[in-house]
Amino acid sequence: MRRLVESWIEAEQDFHGNTLAAAIKRMNEARDMRLTHSRVSEWRRGVYVPSPVVLSQMLLRTLPWALGKAGIQVSAEQRDTLKSLLWKTYDEDGQQYIELL
Repeated sequence: MRRLVESWIEAEQDFHGNTLAAAIKRMNEARDMRLTHSRVSEWRRGVYVPSPVVLSQMLLRTLPWALGKAGIQVSAEQRDTLKSLLWKTYDEDGQQYIELL
């Protein structure tokens, strides 16, 4: 899982234009959680493993970047199709949730 964490951080910076602080803030907002820099550091070192929900969010954010790094150009429509094939989107209590199937 450490590789996915590293890739997520790189994707947030290179593809989404976010600093680590902004990526953590976005994760907190998307998953209604209180993720900290120290927890991300622990994930990077392999001390802890992110929860399945967090792993799903990381993969969702990392996949477009990884495809681009592999030389596979994907349109927004193709990204949406991949998202619908791999993740389930649902609303609960007025908030949208996305989880890996």
